[in-house]
Amino acid sequence: MEYSNTYPYMAKAKCKRRIIKVNGRGIVEAAPDLAVIHGGAVTEDVNAQNAQNQNDVIISNIISALLSMNIAREDIKTETYTILPIYDFEEGKQVLKGYRATHILEVKVYNLDDVGEILNTMTENGANQINNIEFTLKESARYYNRALRLAVADAEAKAKTIAGALGAALVLMPCNVVEQTTSFTPLAEQGAMKLAALDVVMPGRIEITAMIDAEFLYY
Repeated sequence: MEYSNTYPYMAKAKCKRRIIKVNGRGIVEAAPDLAVIHGGAVTEDVNAQNAQNQNDVIISNIISALLSMNIAREDIKTETYTILPIYDFEEGKQVLKGYRATHILEVKVYNLDDVGEILNTMTENGANQINNIEFTLKESARYYNRALRLAVADAEAKAKTIAGALGAALVLMPCNVVEQTTSFTPLAEQGAMKLAALDVVMPGRIEITAMIDAEFLYY
């Protein structure tokens, strides 16, 4: 009997701060409104300068064609530029065979209906490498903030449920909040493309996810 009388005080001493720890997740879906094309030219020659010159001609033609399609110059930039030796092995020895020049452009396209035509134009002017097309959002922060608000509401709802199950009162203002992961995930395959068939591009939709950890006091 004596133990029962003292036990609540022992528990109170150990729980000076009564805290409920929860995580919250918020998800928002949006249609992409910006495409970023990553593509360009790869040329090879036994002479490094020749490989570079051939590549420069192709890239110059691609850029001129894009500018003629009203793509702004600031929306075309070099993503990768390399000139590397090509080696082969003959009788166990490394033998220099030539050089490979690679120039990959990053091209932003704000009208998604134009993506197929722009891809065709690039390949018609010598592009032989299309790495990928990234479908994204011009104002990604706006969608993420919306997802973040949903994550906070989700965490609060979980804390209320736990407090209710305990028969306790919850302090709605969290005493600690930590932002966790962020993700922008395509919900559909973003158009696997072949150089010979670039007329149809399927952008799909994007799922924006925000996650938080939160701590609430209860009494």
